[in-house]
Amino acid sequence: MGDGNLEYRAGVRNISGYTVLYPNVRDEDSILMEATTPNPYAESATQLFPLGTKMIQGERVWRYCKNAATALNIAAPLQSAATVHAEMDDDIVVGATAAIGDYIVSLTSTTNLAAAPLSTTDGIAEGYLIVNDAAGEGQMYKIKSHALFSGTAKSLFTLYDPLTIALTTSSQVGLIQNPYANVVASKAVMTGMFVGVPLIAVTLSYYFWSQTGGPAPVLANAAVALGTSVVVGTTAATADPGAAATTEVIIGYPLTPGITPTEYFMVFLTGDR
Repeated sequence: MGDGNLEYRAGVRNISGYTVLYPNVRDEDSILMEATTPNPYAESATQLFPLGTKMIQGERVWRYCKNAATALNIAAPLQSAATVHAEMDDDIVVGATAAIGDYIVSLTSTTNLAAAPLSTTDGIAEGYLIVNDAAGEGQMYKIKSHALFSGTAKSLFTLYDPLTIALTTSSQVGLIQNPYANVVASKAVMTGMFVGVPLIAVTLSYYFWSQTGGPAPVLANAAVALGTSVVVGTTAATADPGAAATTEVIIGYPLTPGITPTEYFMVFLTGDR
């Protein structure tokens, strides 16, 4: 199923012991690995792989990410970008009807939506559109490309997959960025999903691999005993014992005890397997 492009070419390569699994991509030029060896200990100013590309080596798993506008510390837990404005989450008005089989959906902008990243063409390409209410509700599609939002004008969003249920002007949708775009250090109260830990310090706006599964070093905020869980969300960019959890997020289980704040310990991450 597709519109003639290679969006379902999910290449699997074994290079230097790593298996790389591609997500949807827009065209063959988006698969850039032909001359690039994946390296979880390197960053780059230019994009080398599609966002969300999954890399596996034995029991360890990584995802390819883009950093936001603040440098990241080595082994400090990360989260996806928070929604810029609550209006982006749901109830965006569909600007024109769309039939079963259509790849293009028209959405109506608002003043609050006409801001970054939606104020840029393809600002949330590779993100997702969900129909949250009225005709077509429950559908979810990956965004291939889109026009920018401006004022209260209508903008066209092109999807990778065709609609399976028709939309009307009563339909309402929500939009999210790709969870691996513009990632940030985890917040004291999480405002996004856990997206792993970097094995290097990461320059602002650079691309890098974030480890999401298997044994990984993590910066501690307090003592973490073996046999407990490890959480994020009580103190920014550090991990805490599961006993501290109220609204926090479990990211894995300790392989070595976390002895003291500002030191590092080993965690078996369970964010991605």
